[in-house]
Amino acid sequence: MNRETIYKLIRKYKDNTATESEKETLTEWYRSVANQDAEFPDDEESVEEEMLLRLNQQTKPQKPHRFFLKRWSVAASILFLLSAGAIFFIKKNGSIQKPELAHNMIIAPGGNKAILTLANGQKISLTDAQKGQIIQQKGVQISKTADGQVVYTAATDSKESSGAIAVAQYNTMETPRGGQFQLFLPDGTRVWLNAASSLKYPVDLGSAGERRVELSGEAYFEVAHNKDRPFRVITNRQVVEVLGTHFNVSAYNDEPNTKTTLLEGSVKVTGGDKSAMLKPGQEVSLTDHFKVSDVDTEEAVAWKNGYFRFDDERLETVMRKVSRWYNVDVVYRDNDVKDDLFAAVTTRFANISTLLKIMEQTGDASFSIEGSKIIISKKVKK
Repeated sequence: MNRETIYKLIRKYKDNTATESEKETLTEWYRSVANQDAEFPDDEESVEEEMLLRLNQQTKPQKPHRFFLKRWSVAASILFLLSAGAIFFIKKNGSIQKPELAHNMIIAPGGNKAILTLANGQKISLTDAQKGQIIQQKGVQISKTADGQVVYTAATDSKESSGAIAVAQYNTMETPRGGQFQLFLPDGTRVWLNAASSLKYPVDLGSAGERRVELSGEAYFEVAHNKDRPFRVITNRQVVEVLGTHFNVSAYNDEPNTKTTLLEGSVKVTGGDKSAMLKPGQEVSLTDHFKVSDVDTEEAVAWKNGYFRFDDERLETVMRKVSRWYNVDVVYRDNDVKDDLFAAVTTRFANISTLLKIMEQTGDASFSIEGSKIIISKKVKK
């Protein structure tokens, strides 16, 4: 494909006028460039600005999720995914390279793992549970689907399926490090739970006048609309109140701030003596102060869509996310590298060694694997 055709396709995509066939043609061109280890054509505009990189991402191996990158403003190299299992990076001069694996140690990515603790204290491993009905509680049937989701439905054959439960009973779903899980609550709300997180919720989610859940860690919510019964997410620092909407809450205890990011609808976020009504594309960040800002929501929900997205983030922040997903501990031999900035987009389903090798090639840190520990030190200049 000649240069003129390439840039014509890029411009059409940027203008949202490209057909599906043209988008596929552009995707195939990117793949061919990557396979040949060739350089992108020169142009008066920077490659990072002009090239909207087609990413053929996966939330599951059989179900690709596609999206495009906006321009990165940092000077660091850019990581991107061209096809499942293949990770590349662009240098500042526009050349594209494949990384070689620097570490032979295999540390597999996380997967669908969780423990369900019932109101009576019984614990059920959702990782090991077979598809179909798991258990039936008062008026509610709990089942596991073939693709690993837990679904709550009204137990129509139960004598207790009608009427409110006199005393609210709470279940808790917990994901370990290296785990994630999806949950359909009885009111129709859908929840994605990230690694090292827990969600406590009423069995019927309707015994009181509100729908109230408690979150530790991170979760993405698609709340079923009900104007008469608000849905509230309680974390250690804030309360998020909605009627029906899509939003992400990150409230890890080892993170310096709690974030609520709105994708659709509206939410009211309260932290301490301050509160705000968010519009789609806005985020509340709560540390020692309460801050509302406009954000790119793709970064907030990257984990839910099956990939990492680091937008000019400190290496220490990046490695906390990596640690939770791969279930590894991180040891710094040189604290100076914690402040290195890193920009990347990559699948969450690659071996950790692939990610570490690219990070070595694009930054000042050196990585080694010792058992389940990642040792990070500053590169020795030659």
